[in-house]
Amino acid sequence: MNPRLASLVQWRGHSGPSLRGLIGAARVRLDPEGVRAAFGETEPTGATCILGARREWPQKWPHFGRSAPARPLRDLLTAACAQLPAGPAALALSGGVDSAVLAAILRDRVVAYTLAPELPGYSEASEAQTIADQLGVTLRWVTVREDDYVTALPAAIRECECPLYNLHPVSRHLLARAVRADGFDVLISGDGADEVFRGSDGADYLPIVGSMTRAAGLVACAPFLDPTMAPWVAADPDKRALRSLACELGVPEAIAWRAKAPRFAPAMDLARHHDPAQIAALARSLGRTPATTTDRERVAWTTLALFAREFPGLDLSCVGSPD
Repeated sequence: MNPRLASLVQWRGHSGPSLRGLIGAARVRLDPEGVRAAFGETEPTGATCILGARREWPQKWPHFGRSAPARPLRDLLTAACAQLPAGPAALALSGGVDSAVLAAILRDRVVAYTLAPELPGYSEASEAQTIADQLGVTLRWVTVREDDYVTALPAAIRECECPLYNLHPVSRHLLARAVRADGFDVLISGDGADEVFRGSDGADYLPIVGSMTRAAGLVACAPFLDPTMAPWVAADPDKRALRSLACELGVPEAIAWRAKAPRFAPAMDLARHHDPAQIAALARSLGRTPATTTDRERVAWTTLALFAREFPGLDLSCVGSPD
């Protein structure tokens, strides 16, 4: 698995893949910097929500600023796909160009899966079906409802070991569980395409979906992040080269050239997980007042409380370093 879908945590001279695994029941406190990053208020710096624990993360893409790819994009991506594990595999197919290109290249060896949330304006299942029909790829819909997201939230937070400010990443938790239940061991995704072509590091998203995929018992594979691909592409924030390649491979033009739009899950009722007393205590320890006016704020504080439950030694007495 590419290291950008995982990260090592360092804490008190030790390192490992799991924050909970390192800390256990040790006495710790929240890190205000890490909480602000998890809430989407600042750019991630490597700080976790636990003071003194930091995530190791690859540096900026070495290729960024390259005006032309070292090799044709099709060759680079085909070579990356050739590195995938042998045998049956599932492909996470959204309605976007990234996974559509992978579906075109891998059409003879994958079964595609798409999440079909019964939530207004959120599902891309119809676009995914259009792609699959055009390319001749088998597509399985995973139908989910609001209750599935809300029920899965504590487990999703346990897996990614950080709060969220929107429930969109929980989609990966739900999709990965469905793929594993069907007997697959490998899940291929278009994760990382935006980051590779834009030159950003993806530290606020890629480890989250990677951890949720692994927690389902799957190998997470992202060809766009493969070392045979990522360091050699040209900087292309609008992904024009990838969109052109998609058309060459038979992806419908309406999909290939559709403008990128941020994907946010709609507001959901989190009342069963919302713990005002715990949230107030967390906020005091951070020197903050918990605002819960917007959905973003409600999700952030609710999931911070869920995160805190995973650390029995968490000290909420004040801001600062533990003894």
